Amino acid sequence: MYEYKGSGLDGIFLKNGYRIVETPYGPGVSIDDIDGLHRAIALDILRRKTPMTGSQFRFLRKEQDLVQEEAAAIFRVDVQTIANWEKRGNEEIPGPPDVAMRAFYAAYIHANFGPIMFEPSTQPVERAVFEHEENAWIESIAA
Repeated sequence: MYEYKGSGLDGIFLKNGYRIVETPYGPGVSIDDIDGLHRAIALDILRRKTPMTGSQFRFLRKEQDLVQEEAAAIFRVDVQTIANWEKRGNEEIPGPPDVAMRAFYAAYIHANFGPIMFEPSTQPVERAVFEHEENAWIESIAA
C-alpha cells in the first residue's frame, strides 16, 4: 500500500492504481487518473460525519480551483479568515464554514460530474484507503 501525501492530507492510502517509476531525480510515483482520485478523496470528505479539518477545507477549495480570495468572497469573510481556517491543519474548523464548503463542493461536483450518493450510516474514520477499479477510483471497503 502507498501512503499518498500529494493531496496535502494525512491518512490517504492507495491499494493499487499507482506505479513506482525511475526518474532522473530518483524513484517517483505515477498515479492513474489523479483527477478521479482527488474526486474520490473529496467525496470521502463530504461523506464523513466528523467535522471538516483545515486541511480538508483547503483540499476542497483547491479542487474547485479557487484561490483564497475567491473563497473569501463566496463565504463572505476576510481572506485572512480563510487562511486561518486552513492553517488549522488537522484541527476542526467552525461549523458553518464546514457545512457551507460541503454544500458548495457538492453543488460543484453535481454540476460537473452528476449527482452524489450519500449513505446515512457512514461511520467516522481517521484514514481512508482507495483502490483503482475499472478505470475509476473508489474507497476500499476493507482498509
